[in-house]
Amino acid sequence: MKILVAGLGLIGGSICKALHAYTEHSVFGWNRTLATAQRALEEHVIDGIVEQDCSGSDMIIVCLYPAQIRDWVEQRLETMSEGTIVIDVSGVKKDIPEVLTKCCAAKGVHYLSTHPMAGKEKAGYDVSDEGLYQGANFIMTPTADTPKYVIAQVQNLAHQIGFRRFVITTPEMHDRMIAYTSQLAHVVSSSYVKSPVIELECGFSGGSFHDMTRIATMNETMWTDLFMENRESLLKELDILMEHLGEYREALAAGDAERVHALIQTGRLRKEQNLQNRRNAPAVIDLTDRKLD
Repeated sequence: MKILVAGLGLIGGSICKALHAYTEHSVFGWNRTLATAQRALEEHVIDGIVEQDCSGSDMIIVCLYPAQIRDWVEQRLETMSEGTIVIDVSGVKKDIPEVLTKCCAAKGVHYLSTHPMAGKEKAGYDVSDEGLYQGANFIMTPTADTPKYVIAQVQNLAHQIGFRRFVITTPEMHDRMIAYTSQLAHVVSSSYVKSPVIELECGFSGGSFHDMTRIATMNETMWTDLFMENRESLLKELDILMEHLGEYREALAAGDAERVHALIQTGRLRKEQNLQNRRNAPAVIDLTDRKLD
């Protein structure tokens, strides 16, 4: 295939590198800053640069911030060839899948919103990596109008560059789950490093500190967009977290060792069950009919 990747940061740059490393597809790039695209071309990460005309592309992968995706697609839709598959990698879905599926269908173009569950604490082309997606999870949020063969083709390409577990779900379920599995963790990490004690951390920390604080170096521009776009789901998860933190605080303030013991035990059992569920999970998980309260 001829594949166009729009946005050559960590995610887009890593997709380009993985496509060149593990497939025979030709890869073209678009980037807001032309110098980055030119560098990718010089490093043979892409085979050419696209500016406006997307014709001839079999698949277009849009790796931009959520607020930019719709404008980028709509501005270039007239140049896209009939039958082209367009996907995004947005960390928040909201109305993107429904709106762009209808918009693209009117031009004979297929749209599928996806989310590769891989990343780093740093952003940008400089930290892109061909191995980023090895063994990672890949989420797809088709609408009722998405052809099955489009889902299969996108899943096959994702498998080629390293993804090994695939989830098919609704945009609503995606956003609720991502608030818990990704966004909440970033809020916690960012909050955790704000203790004044961190100034004296060197020499006192082990793996738990580094695990908890690694993602505090997140890109504030991108994550502000993600938090604000998904604030309702994120607020629900923050309320749940604060309720459970409050349980620990109350038990500690009361000197109730038995209660603290029970809280720790409950958490351990929940995580052990989670690990068991992960081990037993199939390679393809379909949650399109699953509901959350």
